[in-house]
Amino acid sequence: MQYNKRIEVYNQDGPLLASYQRRIISFLIDVLFVGIIYVILELVFPLFGFQIKSINVKNFTHVDFESENIRRTSKFIIQCLLTAIPTIYFTVSTYFLNGQTIGKKLLKIRIVSLYHTKIGFWHCLERSLGYVASTLEFGLGFIQALWNPNRMALHDKIAETIVIKIVKIKTDHHEDIYLSDQ
Repeated sequence: MQYNKRIEVYNQDGPLLASYQRRIISFLIDVLFVGIIYVILELVFPLFGFQIKSINVKNFTHVDFESENIRRTSKFIIQCLLTAIPTIYFTVSTYFLNGQTIGKKLLKIRIVSLYHTKIGFWHCLERSLGYVASTLEFGLGFIQALWNPNRMALHDKIAETIVIKIVKIKTDHHEDIYLSDQ
């Protein structure tokens, strides 16, 4: 059986990789936005007759909540929805913002695929689910980006992506060019 090696879109002569500090700060901003989503849901649930006292985020994969008068099936469905919120946020924002989340947009960094010219929905979903793997073993999956030559964390390896810095260049024609735009 012959194996055809895939050609990477980005190589060593390619774009500037995002710094670890920018990536951490952008992730923390995104976590803040996920927290805001939980607060909004806590305020919206009573409008649908669900009396939720508090939402307790234990970790990336376990969310619990305190409630009154909610049937077991409804509680299970709500718990699944609450647990999926981070994955939904990271997948949807990365897909619709072309490789950026709100935090990445603020810090001018972008996720790009190593093997495709545009990041697809599947990459976004894989990368979002990869965050779960990165949190295992005390966050070692995130820390891997420190010693990886392409600054790839575990979720980057899973989705075959890298995170690059968006560099803005002024031209003689008074228009801005973004080096990471595709």
